[in-house]
Amino acid sequence: MRAVRPGRLATRLSAQASAEPVRTLREYLRGAVVSDIADGVRLGLRLDALTIARLADEIRGLANEWPFLSFRLLADPPDCALEVTGTGGAAGMARTVFGELGS
Repeated sequence: MRAVRPGRLATRLSAQASAEPVRTLREYLRGAVVSDIADGVRLGLRLDALTIARLADEIRGLANEWPFLSFRLLADPPDCALEVTGTGGAAGMARTVFGELGS
């Protein structure tokens, strides 16, 4: 059996399939300052500590569902940043899906 590379796996997801798992993140990421970074996207936010903790729980669940993406949550309340990165097609998916959530 051939191994599936993370970037290839990400490109096989349809737009509709990728929208459903991130729906719960909309309330946290709406209005974020979005910037491209190497292999992904960074979303800058201002959230209180409790909201950051809830966001971290949501991200942990999504990381289990989408192992082809890497998530990094940096927090110094009220400032926080979510970095989502991937390789190959997964990087483009991170930019598309999460960049749209921030706007």
